[in-house]
Amino acid sequence: MMITQTDPFSSDAAFDALFPIYIHELSPLHFTALHVAQIASAFLAPDENARVIDIGAGIGKFCIAGSHFTKGHFTGIEQRQHFVRIGNKVIKRLGLDRVELLHCNFTDFNLQGYTGIYFYNSFHENLVFSDVLDKKEEFSTELYELYTAHFLKQLNAMHIGTRLATYWLDMTEIPGSYQLVETHFGDKLKLWMKVG
Repeated sequence: MMITQTDPFSSDAAFDALFPIYIHELSPLHFTALHVAQIASAFLAPDENARVIDIGAGIGKFCIAGSHFTKGHFTGIEQRQHFVRIGNKVIKRLGLDRVELLHCNFTDFNLQGYTGIYFYNSFHENLVFSDVLDKKEEFSTELYELYTAHFLKQLNAMHIGTRLATYWLDMTEIPGSYQLVETHFGDKLKLWMKVG
């Protein structure tokens, strides 16, 4: 009898099965669902020239899914080194070549050169400590303000035509130079274009 392997992109449960058990428990709250990733990545990477950055990528679920669903290149940055290590093992196992996870702090990273940005409210854990992924990082409202200010500065510096997808983020936090193009899932997923 031939045993077939489940397509990891067929469901969130199948995708999560690629990772250690404790990641499964974090996934519903902290990592982008595949049906959301499919819509957001299609917007951010309309062709093979797209270079998308995911800020606070965690184990890289959005980037891995984006490279599966589109022809664009996806880079995730994450300050938790163990998440980057786990995600890169899965990327290698799946044989994906248009996705990478980098270990760094967002404030040390320049977004120039990317055509699309994905942001799943990565800084929120600095405000609601019960939502933190783990206790290995420092959290504070001061860090939230620092990260948010850096994010807004970077968004303002991006080229006209830059695409932005935000998930679970208040619309008032996006600069006026970005125009809202469409929304999905009860306005939780917002798709933006830099127009000015």
